[in-house]
Amino acid sequence: MEVAKLGQRQLFGMKRETLLKRVRLYFEQTQQAAEVVEYLVAILFRHSICVGDFSLQPLSALIRQIFMTETPNDTLRRHCVYFEDFFSSDEWQTVIQRLFSDKEDYQQLTKEAQLYNQLLEKKNLETAKESDFQFDLVSIFKDANGKRHTWTLRDTKQVCSVEETAEVLGILTTLTIFQAAGVRRFAEYVKFKSKKGCIDAEHEAIQAELETPAQELTVEEKQPRKAKKPQELVPTASNPAKKKTTQKNQPTKSANSPRKRPLSYEEAAARADALYPLPGEEPAKSNSGKSSTKNSAATPDYSDTNFLLYGKTKEQIAQDRAEKSRQNRINKFLKGKKK
Repeated sequence: MEVAKLGQRQLFGMKRETLLKRVRLYFEQTQQAAEVVEYLVAILFRHSICVGDFSLQPLSALIRQIFMTETPNDTLRRHCVYFEDFFSSDEWQTVIQRLFSDKEDYQQLTKEAQLYNQLLEKKNLETAKESDFQFDLVSIFKDANGKRHTWTLRDTKQVCSVEETAEVLGILTTLTIFQAAGVRRFAEYVKFKSKKGCIDAEHEAIQAELETPAQELTVEEKQPRKAKKPQELVPTASNPAKKKTTQKNQPTKSANSPRKRPLSYEEAAARADALYPLPGEEPAKSNSGKSSTKNSAATPDYSDTNFLLYGKTKEQIAQDRAEKSRQNRINKFLKGKKK
């Protein structure tokens, strides 16, 4: 079964116990000493710059095994000085003799690593001060193709020296294990900044508190709303109120009730004659002294227009001489009806 390699997320995000177990397991299953040594250097970098203990003491036996028994290669030679404290003086001389041809070769190949190791030792002496803030180190590197990328390391110590922090970040440029699509990630350091943040206040509602308003709202929505009584509108010039045509216990007009038939010309003329008689023609009076609605047989009742439907009488023929006067009275009547 192929064992997954450790990347940035694992080396800089896992808890110490889990991370060290993964490193040991990876070496036992792959025997890739060169990759494991670079894993260990990355953990030493994290231990020096982050809050928390990431020391490699639990892996002392593994470290001694690699440098005392594994076949020498350039990666072991280049990074061996980081692990000198895991050996006695005599054991360390044996390691040098195994890895290098002579002392001058040792000094030349480990010159860069010795400078970084001194920085790590100095940074390890720094203790994280108590603070309400959490510090994150945001850095920018170039990959092997010259493309910039941003990398954030969480929960770091507060920066005491900008120059020293920048130099320590340079350790990542000596590692080849971090790659993306076969391209080395940390080929060149560009810049960094330290960001701090804190939680000013925090609250989490109890589940019951969240559900209660929603339940009440649901019940309220399900209840039928009471019909509001129509408000009486006050008549205004811009909004004249319409009179109510239907009230309680008041009969309403039926849809089938006959509409009032408009008057014909003859009916309008007859009613005009009754309301506006010619000079010398007085309507008959009833016993009560009021105008009677019925005239004698010789004088036709012009208010009753039913006879017009069956033909004209002699009296109506006699009225032709005053047609012009009647037409004026008809127009006067019709104008009065329009008002």
